[in-house]
Amino acid sequence: MSTEIRIAGVGSQGLVTASIILAEALGIVRDFEVIQTQFYASNIQGGSSCGDVVFGREKIVFPWVLKPDYLVALAQDAVRGHAASMRPGSTVIADELMVSDLTPFGPGVKVLRAPLTALADSLKVRKCTNIVALGALARHTGLLTLDQLLQAVRARAPGNADINRQAAALGFEAQLREASAAIA
Repeated sequence: MSTEIRIAGVGSQGLVTASIILAEALGIVRDFEVIQTQFYASNIQGGSSCGDVVFGREKIVFPWVLKPDYLVALAQDAVRGHAASMRPGSTVIADELMVSDLTPFGPGVKVLRAPLTALADSLKVRKCTNIVALGALARHTGLLTLDQLLQAVRARAPGNADINRQAAALGFEAQLREASAAIA
């Protein structure tokens, strides 16, 4: 049995980097079998983009995320592009600043709102929103401790190491609140 995670938004949000960091944390630090794939539009900056991670204890035979167990939505484009693939029992972590319309999610999809961009802005580095999102995902899912996530962040995240550490910690401590899919 494998678990599928999609981190989605628009190009230049660091989505692929976040998925690589997550894959490394799960594969090297936690010793899961893991595959990371990515997609981005031809107009990379501002176009649809996502980084996917499939992991489990058994060999992964199909590398593509088709029905994510978890979706981290960092832009409204992520909701438009991926809501239909979410099934009952799956979970969405949606940035409360960049995602306003949650109506496309079907019944049984748990939608959590998180101040991901606002927390990155509090560090005066919006580009670390992806790292904040990894912290929130790690805590919500229980897949990684903060220390386990920080090992991979230190190894892979570009930019200022102290800012990245703070960003991961802020995300890990973030208050996620359940949202009604009727928010528009």
